[in-house]
Amino acid sequence: MVSITYVFHWLGSLLDDNRHSEHTIEITAFIDDEPWNNRTQVHGSTVYSPSEISALVRKHDVKLIIQIQGESISIADNIWEGIFKTKAKLITLETGQDIKTMQTIVYQAL
Repeated sequence: MVSITYVFHWLGSLLDDNRHSEHTIEITAFIDDEPWNNRTQVHGSTVYSPSEISALVRKHDVKLIIQIQGESISIADNIWEGIFKTKAKLITLETGQDIKTMQTIVYQAL
């Protein structure tokens, strides 16, 4: 399981560097299957349940979905099929990677 503090630290670093990049990153949503996190705010973005991800990708024309290795969010196959019909790319970041490596992977995927 990934430490929530680690993810928020990484996200804060990514957003800090975002203003110096040629690609602007806007966090559309977070996906979490814990019901007590549903509709809470993190860094100005709302946390949604996994069942909503396909609709969010289409509604916001999402270009990149980032998943963190070790997260155990369950997303049904039919929802993934809907996502893969869009232009969104899916990348997986490993928890052992340093923040700069993660940032490089994200920016290269854009």
